Amino acid sequence: MTKLHRNSLSERRRQLEQRLGESADLIVRECSIGQEAVPALLMWIDSIVDKRTLQLTTLTPLLSLHGMPEAGKARSEGLDFLCRSVITAPETKLVRSEDDAIPLLLDGWTALLLDGAPDIAAIQTRGLEKRGIEEAPSSTVVRGPRDGFVESLDVNVSLVRRRIRSENVRVDKLKAGSVSHTDIAIMYIHQIAKPAMVEEVKSRVRKLQIDGVLESQYVEELVKDSPASIFPTVYSTERPDDIAGILLEGRIAILVDGSPFALALPCTLAHLLKTTEDLYLAYPVATFIRWLRYVGCLMNLLLPSVYVGTLTFHPEMVPPQLLSSILTAREGVPFPVLLETLLMEVTFEVLREASVRMPRTIGSAISIVGALVIGESAVQAGIISSPAIIVVAATAIASFTIPSTSLSGTVRILRFGMVLLASMFGLYGIMIGLFLLGIHLASLKSLGVPYLAPFAPFRKKQFIKFAVRIPWFIQNRNRK
Repeated sequence: MTKLHRNSLSERRRQLEQRLGESADLIVRECSIGQEAVPALLMWIDSIVDKRTLQLTTLTPLLSLHGMPEAGKARSEGLDFLCRSVITAPETKLVRSEDDAIPLLLDGWTALLLDGAPDIAAIQTRGLEKRGIEEAPSSTVVRGPRDGFVESLDVNVSLVRRRIRSENVRVDKLKAGSVSHTDIAIMYIHQIAKPAMVEEVKSRVRKLQIDGVLESQYVEELVKDSPASIFPTVYSTERPDDIAGILLEGRIAILVDGSPFALALPCTLAHLLKTTEDLYLAYPVATFIRWLRYVGCLMNLLLPSVYVGTLTFHPEMVPPQLLSSILTAREGVPFPVLLETLLMEVTFEVLREASVRMPRTIGSAISIVGALVIGESAVQAGIISSPAIIVVAATAIASFTIPSTSLSGTVRILRFGMVLLASMFGLYGIMIGLFLLGIHLASLKSLGVPYLAPFAPFRKKQFIKFAVRIPWFIQNRNRK
């Protein structure tokens, strides 16, 4: 660590400028303080400092100062006096080396160097641009709060604290990325979250070996259990009310500066199939919607494979009239059932990706028109049968009932595997696939919590809460 001794201000300035590569946005302001005209230097990075804050809290108080402390006192005490009694910034600190000062400069702080003082005063003048709070685009709600996280870590923490005004809410800040030095906040409720889980999350964040963290997905992949699994063992959300509910359940949230997506641990399959909005609706409606969501998840996974397996190996299971209609529709189709289904599935996935990448004003129109035009043209040309389009369309609609985008992507990948197994072994292949899937899910854990809880191991009270939305009056009655 390089110590800053009582060198001249010009020498110390040169050292800091060299360390920062003489960057064009590094501003140096020479000034004289007090009637004694003590030479001083102010250094800051122009692009990440709030100039109004710098002017009001630092420049104006220093330049209007009439006198320094008693002449007999050391200059280091004079620098401490400026931090305590003159500078009006919310936060100041003294650092002893340029190694400590440079990270603060890069974080939007202003450095004050006083002639004859070996230390450096760091003044909090950060002023980064941030977008306004608006509804989270990845999770729209019918009833509930409509504010979403933004890219500012401090704003995101405040959105959670607005909802849980408890002295037990803890926010621990760490840094990750050997180059980016990204701020990461770990939030939990002291008396609810398990201390062992909290320490495990902190340990995983501290051990991150990466150059830069530009989005919370970087952290998610490095802290998750079973990183080779395609199933998400870390929950992500853009909604502050979702994170508030997670903290009240005793789980732990990870917020990353520069990302509007917060992470939560531990995460189970049951957590990925529930939404906070279930708590805002009447309990019969919320329970009904929750069951529709479960059915939609199963349809998304199994419907194409059941269609392929049944028509290929078990046509006798289909009612005669329905089978006759399907066979009539398939007359003249040059492709087998498997290739027909895979072709339509891939086509829909391409349309989905195209609609996401297209400008918002035309993305939805392209996806709808593309699906209608391609589907209708393919049927009229005799390339694809109408039953295959109905199955793929129903599967696509069912995929949107899964609230977690991470889980939805996982199910979409597994759907292709189930179709291939059904094409080789029929319904027996589907059973083999479900059996292997169950084994894999049973082996997963998130912070030591089984991924299939409350199913395996079976926990009656938690299972009831998963199956139905318990009315608040019953929950209050059970607490008494």
